[in-house]
Amino acid sequence: MKFYSSLILLFAALQVSAQELKPLYSFSLLSPSIGIEKQVKENNSLKFSIGSLTGYGNKDGFQTKLFSLRGEYRHYYNQPKRRDEGRLSTNYSGNYIGLFAEPSFVFAKGEEATHLYSGGVWGIQRNYNSHFHLDLSIQAGIGQNGFETKAGLRLGFWVK
Repeated sequence: MKFYSSLILLFAALQVSAQELKPLYSFSLLSPSIGIEKQVKENNSLKFSIGSLTGYGNKDGFQTKLFSLRGEYRHYYNQPKRRDEGRLSTNYSGNYIGLFAEPSFVFAKGEEATHLYSGGVWGIQRNYNSHFHLDLSIQAGIGQNGFETKAGLRLGFWVK
């Protein structure tokens, strides 16, 4: 009985802590995608996005992938400093480091393939009070061509 009571209390505590911040939904117009970001603990979040990605890579040059899923674990490392300086630090605005996995699917005629790219990411994300969304990132990881580095830019808007 103690085990079940403890388990119920643990799930209740997790549910209460998970509701501290509402999830943030972002819509990117530059490379069309929809994302959701949810805090898992202070200064850490999970972000999932789905959409079409366009980017520049070190092996293949300019790339367009028709359909992509992306999951990221982010740690916002400069939040206390930004708050102390009175700068924008709400709505997941800040500099981050993290890990990502990105399976992508290409459905072009003669080129139907699935690729997985995963590794580490460093980025700057700003979600302004005007609902403008900016996310600039540099990624390094293992992809279909071995070790790859990529840069990404997402411009759009956010809602809560």
